[in-house]
Amino acid sequence: MNIKSQTCADARGLIGAVLVGSVTGLALGGVYLAGGMAQTAAQHARVTRLADSAAGSYSEAALHQAASRMDAGALAIARRHDPYTVSGDAQRDRQASLLAARLESGDQTEDKPLLMRATLGGSFNPAAAPFHLANALESSRELECLAQAVYYEARGETSSGQAAVAQVVLNRVRHPSFPKSICGVVFQGASARTGCQFSFACDGSMRAGRERAAWTRARKVASRALAGTVMSEVGSATHFHTTGVAPNWGPRLMRVAQVGMHVFYRFGGRAGAPGAFTDKPRPSTIDDLPNAPVLTALPQAPSADGKPMIYVASAMAIAKEGGMGGPEKVGPEPASAPAMHPTKAADKADAVKPSSVIATGAGS
Repeated sequence: MNIKSQTCADARGLIGAVLVGSVTGLALGGVYLAGGMAQTAAQHARVTRLADSAAGSYSEAALHQAASRMDAGALAIARRHDPYTVSGDAQRDRQASLLAARLESGDQTEDKPLLMRATLGGSFNPAAAPFHLANALESSRELECLAQAVYYEARGETSSGQAAVAQVVLNRVRHPSFPKSICGVVFQGASARTGCQFSFACDGSMRAGRERAAWTRARKVASRALAGTVMSEVGSATHFHTTGVAPNWGPRLMRVAQVGMHVFYRFGGRAGAPGAFTDKPRPSTIDDLPNAPVLTALPQAPSADGKPMIYVASAMAIAKEGGMGGPEKVGPEPASAPAMHPTKAADKADAVKPSSVIATGAGS
């Protein structure tokens, strides 16, 4: 009797262990299956968003918001759908150049004594803070636009002269009187009748071919600037012109320095103080580039029988004035200096009206 009871107890224990193991296995399998289904659903949602963005029905602001939550693999796919980003080998070259620029600028982060004014005390034209662009797709738009400014405005200058031009562009991006993106600053006024801030965007220079060696050097300078290298010699300068011209706005601004064949200026008073350069830059968008699509009204349909005219509300068209490189003829140089009062930094519009002075002067 005792042996039979012992056998039954052992059998019950074995059956209980099997049941517990089965239940545990089913629970773990269910958790794993639920996790896999959730991951699949998340990937499906990401693919759907990417498909919408590729089809043009996804706003760029929403694309940047979605990209901030993507993993590296999904973000790489998103870059391939952006016509203004580089991909493949070019993307790796871009990342390598940024890394090299950061390493080269690493020894420039040490605190350096500032020049002091003997009469007033305090700093005089201190160096600008290193430039950092956050929450971007690390596309090539910023590099391309900044390299174009360096190439066309200072192609024949030394590396220091080119770095000074790049510093002016980055200073403007952080100042409330100018657009809040690099491409917006470089091409400010390119599609307006008031004229371009940088002359190359309106005089047709961009229609000519590029010198490969000079373009490579300009891209290297632009990469270093975007990686945080600061051209301390020009400080917070926001304007410059060639030594061969004497614009009438020169006396209104404070001369900072001459680097190569360019003379650099900054705003006076609080508008030119380091505290004025605190605006947060945003990534460049298609709207910041020349030839961006604009809404225009179509011609009215003729009325032959006296009935009401038929109107077409609007249609997408490409602006024919200006464009990449601007009109062939150079517009007249404006007569007044840019406004020194900060404008409202609305992010979408960055709707800073083009200041009425060519930053580089008529001869650059």
